[in-house]
Amino acid sequence: MTTLPQKQTRFDFLPADFRIQMNRFVTEQITRSWVLTLWLILLTAFTLNVIVNRLQAAPVSTIVVLAVWLVTVALVAINELRHKHNALSLWLKNNMYNNITNTQISVLIVLGLIAAVIGFYHYAWVNASFVSVPAADYRAELESVNSNEYCFTMGGVDTAVSATTIINDPTSRCFPTANLTTDLSGVAVGEEATSFCFDNMPADPENGITCFASTAENPGFFRVEREFTGANWGAVEANMTTLMIFRFNRNETWRIWAVIILLGVLLVPTMFVYRDSYKNKSVRRLMTYLWLASPILIYLFLRGVDPVPFEVDGPGSVISGIWNETFAWTSPLQELTDEGLITVVNGRPFLRGDEGVLSPISAWARLRAIFTGNRDLLGVLGLVIFGGLTWFINRRYPPQEREGELVIFGRAVLRFLLIVSAVLAIFAFFDVLSMIVGSFSYTRELVVNGQPAEVAQPIFRSIDPDVNWGGFLLTVIITIFAIVVSFPIGLVLALGRRSQIRGVPAWLTYGAALVIAIWGFTQSTPDLIAAARNDIELALAYWPILVLVLAYAFQRTFNGNVLAAFSTLYIEFVRGVPLITVLFGAKILFPILLPPRTEILDTWRILWAFALFSAAYLAENVRGGLQAIPKGQYEAADSLGFSAYQKYRLIILPQALRVVIPAIVGQFIGLFKDTSLVAIVGLFDVLGVANAIAAQEDWLGVRREPYIFLAVLYFIGSAIMTAYSRYLEKRTGLGER
Repeated sequence: MTTLPQKQTRFDFLPADFRIQMNRFVTEQITRSWVLTLWLILLTAFTLNVIVNRLQAAPVSTIVVLAVWLVTVALVAINELRHKHNALSLWLKNNMYNNITNTQISVLIVLGLIAAVIGFYHYAWVNASFVSVPAADYRAELESVNSNEYCFTMGGVDTAVSATTIINDPTSRCFPTANLTTDLSGVAVGEEATSFCFDNMPADPENGITCFASTAENPGFFRVEREFTGANWGAVEANMTTLMIFRFNRNETWRIWAVIILLGVLLVPTMFVYRDSYKNKSVRRLMTYLWLASPILIYLFLRGVDPVPFEVDGPGSVISGIWNETFAWTSPLQELTDEGLITVVNGRPFLRGDEGVLSPISAWARLRAIFTGNRDLLGVLGLVIFGGLTWFINRRYPPQEREGELVIFGRAVLRFLLIVSAVLAIFAFFDVLSMIVGSFSYTRELVVNGQPAEVAQPIFRSIDPDVNWGGFLLTVIITIFAIVVSFPIGLVLALGRRSQIRGVPAWLTYGAALVIAIWGFTQSTPDLIAAARNDIELALAYWPILVLVLAYAFQRTFNGNVLAAFSTLYIEFVRGVPLITVLFGAKILFPILLPPRTEILDTWRILWAFALFSAAYLAENVRGGLQAIPKGQYEAADSLGFSAYQKYRLIILPQALRVVIPAIVGQFIGLFKDTSLVAIVGLFDVLGVANAIAAQEDWLGVRREPYIFLAVLYFIGSAIMTAYSRYLEKRTGLGER
């Protein structure tokens, strides 16, 4: 029997076990396919090219990285051949060196990161300028005019030089040679030129005077030939106050410091009071009330209140002024009469409209004007009347499990009127509070007509947010307002969308729709058909059919549940449009819907646009948490006899909100960064101010530095919210139980 010779392998000179492993390694990692082989060749060539370039640019750091890389690769290879890994080599094998591709990509990533860090270090520090004085001002030298006189040239403009005098008058820019000395470089320098101050805009009181050392003090730095190839952080430093508070009155910055101190005073005890080991419920409840009141205090500091409409000149004047201004019974008819828009003809009042057209005022219009004359008074009276009526009905006729539809509808109407009255009463309370706060004043001494006089000035006088709020201050205000306001609105929308209360009866829905449709077909459709100019207008003439369709869809989809219908439509509509559309709507379209001569500040519109937009997304996050709660939790709460309010407050919502903490915080972080969109609609947040820096005459072309600063600012804000989210997750045991 003849034995065929064995085929020789590439590693026959090696031991058998090692040869088998090398053959397997080459087959699996290199020659498994021609695509893999070609890829490894290209990747290896690219890696070698990067290594050579990095050795030329930064030899020390590159050699250190390569040495560590080769040692760790050798460690993994040797331990793999020995089938005996330690903790380090096993981690490297599983995460970085599990194949040739990952091995090379690992060193490329490390070299790239080091190159980025070194490049940014040179750009941001080594070659950077930290002088907040514009280049046109700090490049200064002495120039000889003649043998008897030297003049100081600053930024190409000759200006006078003095150690103590602010430079304003260019006519006295020179000084005699007798005052000159010689610096280390042999250049004649005046003794008075060792330091100087300048003021580019002396007429502007808020344009600060800048002082710095001159060429004589630091000749190497202030030479004209000195150039900076890195970042110009002076632009950020010079505009730091503007970036933070923009146009906020520099004399009113005590308001901002008061807010910071207030938050600090509240945060320090909160760290101890809200610990699980702290058992004093009274102190914890007090801290909760203080936090709930803090938005009002912050508003008073940052916005102030409108001037009081009465003089505080004696005892009782504040109370009488509040009553006369808030609860005085006035009506629109009286206001129109005062404005001269009502004309009395033969004892009958007529409303004078456009072009002098007179229209009679009916008894119904008079009655309606009386009951809409004062919002605050109607709110207080409504709260008393409807609150007492609700208490009496519920006490005399307690709610039953099975009640007629008319009874349920009547209770719902009464509850709605009570809520509206409560909201109006809250507005009345804040009006009274603002008047009381506005009555606080301090005496200020002024010079009037050349004579000293004492003038009472309100402490919390109002300021215009459209003018004074801006920069990072506006970014923080929008973020906090949107978070605080959108949270309760989002909770209500989520609960409303999932509500299963008995809705409007079908007979009432279809009856109302039928009445509207009949009225439309008889009163509106014929005129629209006669005026139709095309098929589209002809089709729109039959709009009453749409009323019947909507009534059917309302009953079919929501079973008459108005709350669920409104919540669902609101959430889906808001989530179906981008945020910038909502902002433009609040800025441009919303004023069209306001009554004549009614104005709302742009800042308020943008704040509410952010809050209402965020509420729709928050509602969906909360709804996801509610759906994650097992049905048994609802049944357990019902078996314990909890009311709906107690069930959701004590059992359901704590569990649901705990589940969606990451989603909610992620949404708030996105909201914090989305505030930069207000720059598009005319408000100057921190991004808008950063864009304006590059347009300044002193800092033309400086764009990267403000954006880098903003990136750090946004990162710090997002990191704070992320850290708090992790703290809440850890405290509530999310993911652990």
